[in-house]
Amino acid sequence: MSLSTFASELSPKDTTPPSSARHDRWFVTNGVVAVGPISFELLMRGAAHARIPRGSFVRHESWQVWRRLDEIGSLTPDGRDQTVEDLAAKSEGLESRASSPLESAPPPPPDDFGLTLRPSAPPPTHSTFRVATVDPVGVLSQAYDFAEALLLTISTIVSASAAEVGLVHRARQDLRSVVTVGGHGPRTERLLGERITEDDPTLAAARSGFTVVSEPGLGNESRHVAGRLVRCLPDVIGVAMVQLRLYGELVAMFEVGRGGHPFCAREIARVEDVVEVLTERAVLMGWFE
Repeated sequence: MSLSTFASELSPKDTTPPSSARHDRWFVTNGVVAVGPISFELLMRGAAHARIPRGSFVRHESWQVWRRLDEIGSLTPDGRDQTVEDLAAKSEGLESRASSPLESAPPPPPDDFGLTLRPSAPPPTHSTFRVATVDPVGVLSQAYDFAEALLLTISTIVSASAAEVGLVHRARQDLRSVVTVGGHGPRTERLLGERITEDDPTLAAARSGFTVVSEPGLGNESRHVAGRLVRCLPDVIGVAMVQLRLYGELVAMFEVGRGGHPFCAREIARVEDVVEVLTERAVLMGWFE
C-alpha cells in the first residue's frame, strides 16, 4: 500500500470534515502525495494499515510547521492536544511578531561559527545513498493558494534532499522585509515571524539569484544560514539555501539543514527542481498577477 492508494480510497466525506470538527483537520505528505484535511483517527488508521508510509510528515490545519507522523502518533491524547495548542499559538503569533517594532532578529553568528560545524571525519568517497523520489507537481496540485504551496514545498524539499530541517522565508512587501513563515522538523516554530535583516548576506545572494551551499569552512552566506538552522538542529553540518524569484523579484527563500555530513550537488539540484515547479505553479495559478 502507499499514500497514493490511501488517497484514492478516501471519500469526499473523509477529506471534508464538518465545521464542528475544524479542530481535527490534518494534512499528511511524504513528498510524493499530499492528502488532507482528514481526521486524526483516519490518519492513524491509515498508518496502522501501512497505507500511510513510515517517515511521512503531518501538519495540523492551525500549524505553519510539519512534524513527523510517528512523533505525533506516539503522544497520548492529552499530549497531542497540548502539542496542537502550542504549535497553533506559535503559528498564530507569526503576524504579530513579524509586525512588531519591538521584535528583533538574533545577532548574526560569530565569525568562527563554522569551526563548530565541520564534520569530525570527511564524508565517504563512495556512497550508495540515493535521494528520495518526489513528485512536486502532484504535491503542489493540492495547494489552494501560495501560502499553502510554500508549506508543501518546504516539506517536499526536505524529502528530496534528505534534510532534517527546513525553513521557508517569504518576501513581504507590506512589511518591506523577508519573514520566516514556515518550517519542517523539530523546533522550527522558534523562528516563525522573524525577519531576515537587510544586512544578511544570504538575502543579498537570494535577490541576485544565487543558490548557497555550505563549504568545508563556512563562507559568510552559509554561516548565516547555519546560524538560523542550528537553533532547530544543534548538530547541523550541511546547510543550503535556494531562492525563488518571479518577474525579477525575490519571492521566497528555502533553507535546509542536516547533521552527519554536508549536502552534495545532486541533492541541492533536486531542491532547485522542486522550486522550479513551484514557480511554474505560481504563474499558472496567477498568484502574483
